[in-house]
Amino acid sequence: MKHLLQHWWIQRYYPFLICFAGLLILVVINGLTSTTISVFDRVLLDEFQWSRSELKLRDSIPNATAFALIFFSGLLIDKFRVRRLLLVGSLILSIALYSYSLIHTKFEAYFIHFLFGVAYTLSGSVSAIILVSSWFHKHKGLALGITLAGTSLGSFVFPNLIHHWLELWGWRSTFQHLAIFPLILFAFIFLFIKSSPSELNLKAFGSEEQTDSSGNNLAEPLAEGLSFEQALQTPTFWLICLCGFLTFYGLLGVVANLFLHITDLGFTAKDATFALTLYFGVAFGGKLLITSVSDYFNTYRVFTLCCTLMTVSVLGFTTMEKDLVYWATAGMALSWGGIYSMYNVLTIRTFGLKSAGKINGTINMFESAGAFCGPIFTGFIFDKTHSYQLAFLIITCIMGFATLLSFLFSAKKQSPSQA
Repeated sequence: MKHLLQHWWIQRYYPFLICFAGLLILVVINGLTSTTISVFDRVLLDEFQWSRSELKLRDSIPNATAFALIFFSGLLIDKFRVRRLLLVGSLILSIALYSYSLIHTKFEAYFIHFLFGVAYTLSGSVSAIILVSSWFHKHKGLALGITLAGTSLGSFVFPNLIHHWLELWGWRSTFQHLAIFPLILFAFIFLFIKSSPSELNLKAFGSEEQTDSSGNNLAEPLAEGLSFEQALQTPTFWLICLCGFLTFYGLLGVVANLFLHITDLGFTAKDATFALTLYFGVAFGGKLLITSVSDYFNTYRVFTLCCTLMTVSVLGFTTMEKDLVYWATAGMALSWGGIYSMYNVLTIRTFGLKSAGKINGTINMFESAGAFCGPIFTGFIFDKTHSYQLAFLIITCIMGFATLLSFLFSAKKQSPSQA
């Protein structure tokens, strides 16, 4: 009886532990490898006298690394499952953060950001999405929304923490303290996380019971969906890839330069930090809200609506009006919370989990390429024009084109086995 009760408790609550784990993973991994690091921009510029384009090249390196390695990590996920990759990635991130406190040249910073890219590739959003998706059949949109909210929650929490620690200890000691968080994550994954229900003879939350005569679970969500070769033959796959490049170019081009743009307009560093906090806080809510809505409405049209809102929000930045800064930041955050989450919901619902590592990895290659180009070209245009206005206008046009492309999604939708 005790064994049966224990099994019942695990079956009922373990998927929610996995959902929390996905949230925690992205809080730490994305929160400490993404634009959160831009809070260090002013102190690094003051100490090392780098140009804006040199500094933003640093921000683009993790995305270039992800572009180069994300498909390979997808192969590893499909072969070895996600738990091992999560452990390795969190350990690499801890080493990289501590090493950041020791740098003296821009090339050392570039290498650290390469390690950030490796950590993100192994244990970032692709791994977290596949981990959580394998444990949920019902309410998958909500589960992924909670998980992906971690990308914004980490970037909501860490900027203020970093700003406070910078005042207390300086930037080198701050990096050393940040290295503790991935170590805690490593211990949590090692002790509590399993890659799929089959490892515990369980079934995904909300799926039909499928057992053999001994009571062992036969349902395996990771076997459902299209193969990688089948996905490549669908127009929707390539439309998602192209929109991924365009939207990640736009988003990272703005956010990676947002702190500097706001201070250029005359705001204080504290005000700029608040803007980043506002951005990631609203994006956090957007991911929860919009992915939950996607369980009940047309996923493709929700995506289009988010692209439209982001286009309008970036247009607000091109006016260079101080009064519009926080409104544009909030609008961009809400729309991005939806876009980022919906990419993953779209991919899982359209193609399933059978080859999710390779499929998501390929899509992420396009997203990473856009994320690489956005910050560095936006910084380059600033160096040439001494203003972000033209760069943001170009991003507005890019987002408008992505919005038009998104209208083709439903018309080209496929009908694979649903995840």
